[in-house]
Parts: sequence; structure tokens; C-alpha cells
Amino acid sequence: MNSLIKKRSQEIIDELSAHLGIEKHNQTIFYLTHINEKEKKLHLKNGHELAPEPWFIVDENDDVKTMFSVKTLVEFLQNAKDLQKNNFELKLEKAIYQQIPIDFNDVWIVAMDEIKHQVAKGVKEVNINLDQLISNIHTKHPNLFIDMKEVMQKVKTNERL
Repeated sequence: MNSLIKKRSQEIIDELSAHLGIEKHNQTIFYLTHINEKEKKLHLKNGHELAPEPWFIVDENDDVKTMFSVKTLVEFLQNAKDLQKNNFELKLEKAIYQQIPIDFNDVWIVAMDEIKHQVAKGVKEVNINLDQLISNIHTKHPNLFIDMKEVMQKVKTNERL
């Protein structure tokens, strides 16, 4: 059975396992064979049912696939969603600070209301240009931002005194 797993697929499995912190003796590897059009068979090459995930499946074409429990998949998807939300919020924060707000939280609230409004219209958050959004808020609500022209004018006036 060991001869069924080719060197290339084993290298892929070893590389991913190293990245995930799975020791070689804890790799669960199956070999998938084609029986007929409606049946395929999994042969356990290495590992056991309590081994860490993912489990690896090597098919007859030496392609490596992985298998996760539903619990692990749900956790992965939730983590990806949280990461996407954090990334979006960081980009929004950067866009706000670039426009020099008087009160960051006030601009944040206006921006989140506008984002919710756009999402309600069917626009996906990832498709919202945050720099443009904050620029539009700056135009609509200039009182929320420091007017740098005015500040520079005051500095020039004070220098002459």
C-alpha cells in the first residue's frame, strides 16, 4: 500500500503538515481507488480516526485532497468571516483618519450608517470604496472634519502678528 502514495503527493502532505504542526506519524492518509462509476474505495495508508485534521486523500492521479470535520469547517468559515470584518474595519479606520476627523467616533457612526444603507440596497461590503465613501461624507458633513485650509490660514495670520 505504501507504494500507492507517490513522492510528489507525499511531499505536498509533508509540507502542509509541517505548516499545520502535524507530525509525520500523526498524518492520516487515505488512498482513493476507483471501483466503478458509482463506487470508490478509501484505503487507510497511515494514521487513525483520532489523528489531527486535516486528513489527506490521494487519488489515482496523485492529486491530494483534504478532509475536515463539519465542526472544523464551521470554525474555519467563522474565523475567515471575523478576519474579513476586522480587515474591513481597519480599512474604514484608515480612510477616516486620512480625512482628519474632528471626532473619529462621529465619523465612524455616519460611515457605518451609510454602509448599512448601501448594504440594504444590495451592495456587498467588499465592493464599497471606503476612501470614496469617507470623501463623500466629508463633502456632505464638512463640520466633522478639520478644514486644513482654514488651519493654514490661521497659522499664516498668526505668523504676521
